Amino acid sequence: MDKKQIIASLNKIANELDSLSLYQEANTLTYIMQKIAKKHDDDDSIDEEMCPICKGDDVETDKNGKPTKCYNCGWPEKEDEDKDNEEPR
Repeated sequence: MDKKQIIASLNKIANELDSLSLYQEANTLTYIMQKIAKKHDDDDSIDEEMCPICKGDDVETDKNGKPTKCYNCGWPEKEDEDKDNEEPR
């Protein structure tokens, strides 16, 4: 089943839930459909709005939608500048 078929099936179910006045459940499916639609086709690539370290979606993005900061794990951690100048032990 490809992405378009999955979204179409979820949309049909969401419409049925709407007709039964189950709006919260229908909205949840709509949210899931949006996430599926945004996901890259290539499984090896990261989701544009997903942290590359913890895979969380609580990230700050640049103007192109690429993650720049994660509020879950703190990615990218700034390296200690003095650490770079130290000699190995």
